[in-house]
Amino acid sequence: MLSRTFSAHILGWTTLTLGVFCAVIVTYAFTGYDAGDTTLPGYVLRSGAPKQVPWRIITAPEIMTGATIPADTNVIFELPKDSPPILRKTLLSIMGEEIRYWGYCLPENYDKTDAMKVSKLPGKMFLSEAERKARQLKYEQEERKRLSLRPGLSEDALNGLKKAPQGTIYHQFETFDPGSTCYIMTEKPLPIGTDPDDDGLNNQQEKDHRTDSYAPDTDGDGLIDGCEVQLRSSPVKRDTDGDGLIDSIEDANSDCHYFAETETDPLAWDTDRDGLPDGLMKMGNARNTVIKGEDKNLNGTVDEGESDPRMWSTSMDGISDGQKYYQCILEGGTDC
Repeated sequence: MLSRTFSAHILGWTTLTLGVFCAVIVTYAFTGYDAGDTTLPGYVLRSGAPKQVPWRIITAPEIMTGATIPADTNVIFELPKDSPPILRKTLLSIMGEEIRYWGYCLPENYDKTDAMKVSKLPGKMFLSEAERKARQLKYEQEERKRLSLRPGLSEDALNGLKKAPQGTIYHQFETFDPGSTCYIMTEKPLPIGTDPDDDGLNNQQEKDHRTDSYAPDTDGDGLIDGCEVQLRSSPVKRDTDGDGLIDSIEDANSDCHYFAETETDPLAWDTDRDGLPDGLMKMGNARNTVIKGEDKNLNGTVDEGESDPRMWSTSMDGISDGQKYYQCILEGGTDC
């Protein structure tokens, strides 16, 4: 049964089907799972018996401006009817790779009178990457325990476990349709919102990172804000590590990942740790300031007269580029 407080919220809700939806979720998610299923039950983020869990409604206008889904709370949200379809990794952020959450969306124009008569929910489930990984791990642990009881079973057989079978709750879709009414439970707070500038960050993430929700590249460095968050560089600073190279030069192929073989690290001013900045920057103190670096023209390419900021020793002779630089200075060099 729903609490009086939650029922009061339902009465103020514009969609009458929401009350039925909540009742179905309570009945199914917290009590109506197959006890023999290898997946975790509906209350996946809690251990032991089901507990009294608070409810929260996030309205379509809140989704438009951005909101935060609280942890360990039954949350119902509705997407704006006039919004375009939105990817799960944008609506709920890419944090799904680290945070366990699961949810469910009702189909459009479902028959609410039949909602309580079916053995399964009439819509589709979604699970975060972390939740799917946890389910697979649980299955493997249980299967290894079961198989280990068989005498003479080889270690290869124990290690060759197949992918966990789909049970009562499993991941079914990646794109949320406009006007969808959904339920979600998460182990940690989760930002939710639409993405007006199509930069991969929802409105709440834009607020959290202090970026412009109507400008895909807030700092104008050539990498969109969502890409920078994934890369862990700053979407509000053109040169996150202050080495003189803007972030898009360091992430040369703009794929939002750092590859040591071909790129410099946008989070480290000295990628190869040879004592020289990747680009060109002021170093020293108020009395003695010098400008030095490896990529002197800041173009992301190793040109003639430059050392490689990805290699401790560009010539591979066992002497670091930094040591050669200081030796050049001691010898009176003017283009070190």
